[in-house]
Amino acid sequence: MHLALGEVSSAPDVVDAVVAQIAAGALGDGDWLPASRALAAQTGLSRGTIVRAYDELSAAGFISTRAGSGTRVSDGAGQAARAGARAGARARGRPEPAAPAAPEPGRARSPRDLRPGIPDATLVDEKAWRRAVRAAAGASLVGVNPWEEPSANLRRELRGHLRRHRGLQAADPLLFDSSRSAVAALCAAFCAEAGGAAEEGDAVAFHHEDPGYRGALLMAREAGLDVQLHPAEAEGLDAARLGRRRSIVFVTPAHQYPLGHRMSVERRVALVRWARATGSLIIEDDYDGEYRYGVAPLPALATLPGAEGHVAYVGTSSKSVAPDLRVAWCVAPEYLRRELRRWLAVHRRGPSALPAEALAAFISDGAMNRHLSRAARVYSDRRARLVAALRAELAGLGRLGGEAGEGVEIVGVEAGLHLCVLTPGVDDDALVVALEGDGWRVRALSSQSTRFPLSGVILNYSRLPGGGAREFASAFGAHVRALAERRGE
Repeated sequence: MHLALGEVSSAPDVVDAVVAQIAAGALGDGDWLPASRALAAQTGLSRGTIVRAYDELSAAGFISTRAGSGTRVSDGAGQAARAGARAGARARGRPEPAAPAAPEPGRARSPRDLRPGIPDATLVDEKAWRRAVRAAAGASLVGVNPWEEPSANLRRELRGHLRRHRGLQAADPLLFDSSRSAVAALCAAFCAEAGGAAEEGDAVAFHHEDPGYRGALLMAREAGLDVQLHPAEAEGLDAARLGRRRSIVFVTPAHQYPLGHRMSVERRVALVRWARATGSLIIEDDYDGEYRYGVAPLPALATLPGAEGHVAYVGTSSKSVAPDLRVAWCVAPEYLRRELRRWLAVHRRGPSALPAEALAAFISDGAMNRHLSRAARVYSDRRARLVAALRAELAGLGRLGGEAGEGVEIVGVEAGLHLCVLTPGVDDDALVVALEGDGWRVRALSSQSTRFPLSGVILNYSRLPGGGAREFASAFGAHVRALAERRGE
């Protein structure tokens, strides 16, 4: 790779140049990149600037770095770059702030609570967040109108953020207080546009994976939709199962909740083609889309050819920053936007002004990019520790013979903040109770199923301290063994 002296002047320039070379094929999957010191000398930039650029490229999945072995282009990066996914640099022309020293990750308030849905908020740079809150608090209240779309600042910053991180071009997000509210609004808007469901049997179908996100299922049922459940598969939802009826489909393709599978490129393309052919709407909840570990970036459904008008992209700050912010966004097809605004005006489910403005400031000064890069490294380490401890424990179960370790499998480890351990033949509700007796709180996989139940546990490793992985795995193995033996009596 060659970047001429004076060709780039900031970390965002370096990121853009590297992604452009990947997209053009000048850098191929697996190619080595120069060391940060060498590239700094080549470009005339500081080594710190190059390190920040590499951090953002790594967080976006375009490159992978291993201590002592150098930096390479990730497998699949070329496809992602050509699909329009952009790395996490800020918009051109803004001054690059000095990166503050990263504080040591703090211990979580409840490190033994492994239930999904909560990130480690102690990883957020407190100085940067307080600065963002002060900026938000200093804004005038004049012009804040609850009947109008909130926070023009956040909508503007999200447009750039979504373009750089998820490849959404010309995104114009609507703001909500949660992804659940966004799903409810999209169901209502689609039904209104489709003419409603006047007669029984004519209700709009709502396709949903099982096990799956029960919040979306609840919103669909409250809207009176005809819920159609499909078994969750490792490759993602199969469009061939959906029929030819105009429908709504809800998916979490970046990290399927709760099993953690990533939808394959082939099934992504097939699903978009199906929606285009049937006039259907895909609700793409980008659940845990910020975090990937050693795998190629996959383009959002909304960026695929033919997706325009058929995919509504939903995102939230709950995993990237903290759920208490209650800020979510939706990039919806143009024909639904009027009904979505009407729903927001009636139900008042937009975010509060202060957290929305604070998040805008946090994105604007580059703190969000730095946070995502750092958090990805910390979460990757915690995930690796838990997976290693569980695999060692499962190997021990297998050596015992019998039913204790039979079919037990770890899934969903490539992305996100949680993984699943499948425990066929074991009562996962009893396993949850047994682990709680040791002070560990986990979620039973069967609790997320309606029609196609699976036995297992969902484990959120985002706040798990290093020593806790071995301790949990030991308790898990002991209880799986005891429950299997009890079942065999």
